[in-house]
Amino acid sequence: MRVTNRLLYDQFVKDIGLSSEKLFKTSGQISSGKRIGKPSDDPLGLSRVLGYRTELSAFEQYQKSIDLADGWLSQTNSVINEVDDLLARASELAVQMASSTSTQSGRLGAAEEIRQIREMVLGLANSKYGNKYLFGGTMTQEAPFLSASVTGWQDDVDTMAADDAEAVANLGGAAAAGDRYINTTDGTIREYDGAAWQVSAAASEGISAVSQSTGELYVYRNGQWSPQYVGNDDIFSVKIGKTDTAEINIPGNDLFRNSSGDVFMTLMELERALRNNDITGISGSLDALENSSENLNNKLAKVGAVVNRLDQTKSVLTGAVVTNKQITSDIEDLDYAEAITSLQSQQTVYQAILKSVSMITSMSLVDYI
Repeated sequence: MRVTNRLLYDQFVKDIGLSSEKLFKTSGQISSGKRIGKPSDDPLGLSRVLGYRTELSAFEQYQKSIDLADGWLSQTNSVINEVDDLLARASELAVQMASSTSTQSGRLGAAEEIRQIREMVLGLANSKYGNKYLFGGTMTQEAPFLSASVTGWQDDVDTMAADDAEAVANLGGAAAAGDRYINTTDGTIREYDGAAWQVSAAASEGISAVSQSTGELYVYRNGQWSPQYVGNDDIFSVKIGKTDTAEINIPGNDLFRNSSGDVFMTLMELERALRNNDITGISGSLDALENSSENLNNKLAKVGAVVNRLDQTKSVLTGAVVTNKQITSDIEDLDYAEAITSLQSQQTVYQAILKSVSMITSMSLVDYI
C-alpha cells in the first residue's frame, strides 16, 4: 500500500487524539474520584448506581419522617406525664378536703388551686410541636380546647335548639317542668316552668353547659355556642418504610375527654364540689381522677410502643443506608492506585507517540544526498 504524506499525517493526528482522550478521561476520573462520569463509561453500572441513589433518597426521607415522629411523640409523652402529675396533685387535694377536719375556707382555697391546675391542663392540652397543635387531630392550626369557667356552669341542660318548638321536638314529647335547653339563636339557656319557656341564664362570654343529649360540654364564645373541643378525631400517620406507616397523634377527645376518664369534666366537678363545700362530691371525684389518670397511662403505653417501633425501624434504616452507600461506592468510585498506574502508562504512550511523530516528520530526502 502506498503511504502518502497526507495519510501519514492523518494517522499521526488520530493517534495523538486517541492518546490525549485517554489521558483526559483518566485525569478527569482522578479529579472527580468517580469511575463513571457518563453513561458510556459503564451503562450497566450507571443504571445500578441510579437505582441505589433513588433507594438512598427514599431511606433518607424515611429517616426524616421518623425524626419528625420522634419529636412529636416525645412532646406528647412529656405533656401526658405533666398532666398525670397535675392529676396526682388534684387527688391529693381531694383526699385532704374530703376529710371532716377540713374547713369551708380551706376547701375554697383548694378550689382555687384546682382552678389553676385545670388552667395548666388546658395549656398542656393546647401544646404545640413546632407550629402545629398536638391534640387537635388533623386540625393542627387552631387551639383544640376552649377555656370554660365553673362559675355559671350549667350541667343539667337537656338539648340544643334554635327555638322552643325545636326544643320540644328534640325532647321527643311534650315539655315538662324543669326541662332546659340551649337556645342557639340568642345564646340563652331556657327552662320550662310548666306553662312557658323562661330564660334561666343569659348569654354571656365564657359560660358553659353540658348538653345531656350529646354529652358534650359547650362554651359560649364570640356570640355562639361551641364545643369545648374544636379539633377532630382523625388520626394521621407518617411513612417510615416502603409499605410501613406509623400513627403518631392522639386526638384530644380521646386523651382528655375519653368516656373512661374525662380530665376536664372531672376537674370542673371537683372544683365545684370544693366551692359548694360538698364533701360527698369531693369524695366522688377520687374515682373519676383515678380513671382519668389510668386513661392517660394507657395512652402513654401506646406512645411508648410506637417510639420503640420507630427506634427499631431507624436502626434498620441506618444499616440499610450504610450498605447502600458502600455498594454505590464499589460500583462508581475510582481505584486510585489503578488509575495512577494507568495515567503513568498513558503518559508514556503519549510521549512515545509525540517522539515518533517528531522523528518521522523531521525526515527529508535531503538527509540522503
